[in-house]
Amino acid sequence: MSNTGDAAQTRLIVEQVVEASFVTLADRMAERFQPAAKEPPIHPLVKWLVGAIAGLGAAAIIGIGFWLVSSVSGMQQTLARMDERMVSGAVKDGRVDELDRRVTKLEAYHQGGAKQ
Repeated sequence: MSNTGDAAQTRLIVEQVVEASFVTLADRMAERFQPAAKEPPIHPLVKWLVGAIAGLGAAAIIGIGFWLVSSVSGMQQTLARMDERMVSGAVKDGRVDELDRRVTKLEAYHQGGAKQ
Protein backbone atom coordinates (compact mmCIF):
# COMPACT_ATOMS: atom_id res chain seq x y z
CA MET A 1 0.00 0.00 0.00
CA SER A 2 1.01 3.49 -0.64
CA ASN A 3 1.89 5.83 2.11
CA THR A 4 -0.91 8.34 2.90
CA GLY A 5 1.57 11.08 3.73
CA ASP A 6 3.18 10.78 0.30
CA ALA A 7 -0.25 10.91 -1.39
CA ALA A 8 -1.29 14.00 0.58
CA GLN A 9 1.99 15.71 -0.16
CA THR A 10 1.74 14.83 -3.88
CA ARG A 11 -1.83 16.06 -3.97
CA LEU A 12 -0.81 19.38 -2.36
CA ILE A 13 2.01 19.85 -4.89
CA VAL A 14 -0.28 19.07 -7.86
CA GLU A 15 -2.91 21.53 -6.59
CA GLN A 16 -0.27 24.26 -6.27
CA VAL A 17 1.03 23.57 -9.78
CA VAL A 18 -2.50 23.61 -11.25
CA GLU A 19 -3.37 26.83 -9.41
CA ALA A 20 -0.15 28.52 -10.58
CA SER A 21 -0.77 27.44 -14.17
CA PHE A 22 -4.34 28.83 -14.05
CA VAL A 23 -3.08 32.15 -12.69
CA THR A 24 -0.42 32.35 -15.39
CA LEU A 25 -2.92 31.44 -18.10
CA ALA A 26 -5.40 34.04 -16.81
CA ASP A 27 -2.70 36.74 -16.85
CA ARG A 28 -1.68 35.88 -20.41
CA MET A 29 -5.30 35.87 -21.62
CA ALA A 30 -5.96 39.21 -19.92
CA GLU A 31 -2.97 40.76 -21.71
CA ARG A 32 -3.95 39.31 -25.06
CA PHE A 33 -7.67 40.10 -24.96
CA GLN A 34 -7.53 43.46 -23.23
CA PRO A 35 -9.95 45.97 -24.73
CA ALA A 36 -8.38 48.65 -26.88
CA ALA A 37 -7.43 51.87 -25.18
CA LYS A 38 -10.30 54.36 -25.16
CA GLU A 39 -9.94 57.41 -27.36
CA PRO A 40 -9.98 60.72 -25.59
CA PRO A 41 -13.45 62.24 -25.49
CA ILE A 42 -14.31 64.89 -28.07
CA HIS A 43 -15.14 68.30 -26.69
CA PRO A 44 -18.88 69.13 -26.98
CA LEU A 45 -18.13 72.45 -28.71
CA VAL A 46 -16.34 70.58 -31.50
CA LYS A 47 -19.36 68.30 -31.88
CA TRP A 48 -21.68 71.31 -32.13
CA LEU A 49 -19.46 73.01 -34.70
CA VAL A 50 -19.25 69.91 -36.85
CA GLY A 51 -23.02 69.49 -36.65
CA ALA A 52 -23.63 73.12 -37.59
CA ILE A 53 -21.23 72.95 -40.52
CA ALA A 54 -22.88 69.74 -41.73
CA GLY A 55 -26.31 71.37 -41.45
CA LEU A 56 -25.19 74.43 -43.40
CA GLY A 57 -23.60 72.23 -46.05
CA ALA A 58 -26.80 70.23 -46.44
CA ALA A 59 -28.83 73.47 -46.70
CA ALA A 60 -26.42 74.79 -49.35
CA ILE A 61 -26.72 71.62 -51.42
CA ILE A 62 -30.52 71.76 -51.22
CA GLY A 63 -30.47 75.45 -52.17
CA ILE A 64 -28.22 74.82 -55.16
CA GLY A 65 -30.51 72.01 -56.31
CA PHE A 66 -33.59 74.24 -55.98
CA TRP A 67 -31.87 77.08 -57.84
CA LEU A 68 -30.77 74.72 -60.62
CA VAL A 69 -34.27 73.30 -61.11
CA SER A 70 -35.92 76.74 -61.10
CA SER A 71 -33.38 78.25 -63.51
CA VAL A 72 -33.75 75.36 -65.95
CA SER A 73 -37.53 75.74 -65.76
CA GLY A 74 -37.18 79.48 -66.42
CA MET A 75 -34.94 78.81 -69.41
CA GLN A 76 -37.49 76.35 -70.77
CA GLN A 77 -40.24 78.97 -70.54
CA THR A 78 -38.00 81.59 -72.17
CA LEU A 79 -37.20 79.26 -75.05
CA ALA A 80 -40.90 78.50 -75.54
CA ARG A 81 -41.66 82.24 -75.72
CA MET A 82 -38.81 82.80 -78.16
CA ASP A 83 -40.14 80.01 -80.37
CA GLU A 84 -43.61 81.59 -80.31
CA ARG A 85 -42.19 84.98 -81.23
CA MET A 86 -40.15 83.51 -84.04
CA VAL A 87 -43.17 81.74 -85.48
CA SER A 88 -45.43 84.75 -85.08
CA GLY A 89 -42.59 86.96 -86.29
CA ALA A 90 -42.60 85.11 -89.62
CA VAL A 91 -46.33 85.73 -89.92
CA LYS A 92 -45.85 89.38 -88.98
CA ASP A 93 -43.02 89.75 -91.48
CA GLY A 94 -45.29 88.39 -94.20
CA ARG A 95 -48.03 90.81 -93.22
CA VAL A 96 -45.59 93.74 -93.07
CA ASP A 97 -44.28 92.82 -96.52
CA GLU A 98 -47.86 92.70 -97.86
CA LEU A 99 -48.66 96.08 -96.29
CA ASP A 100 -45.42 97.57 -97.62
CA ARG A 101 -46.27 96.32 -101.13
CA ARG A 102 -49.76 97.78 -100.92
CA VAL A 103 -48.50 101.15 -99.62
CA THR A 104 -45.91 101.30 -102.39
CA LYS A 105 -48.60 100.49 -104.97
CA LEU A 106 -50.91 103.19 -103.56
CA GLU A 107 -48.12 105.76 -103.46
CA ALA A 108 -47.25 104.96 -107.06
CA TYR A 109 -50.92 105.34 -108.02
CA HIS A 110 -51.23 108.69 -106.26
CA GLN A 111 -47.98 109.98 -107.69
CA GLY A 112 -49.08 108.95 -111.15
CA GLY A 113 -52.56 110.45 -110.61
CA ALA A 114 -51.21 113.78 -109.40
CA LYS A 115 -49.16 114.20 -112.59
CA GLN A 116 -52.12 113.60 -114.85
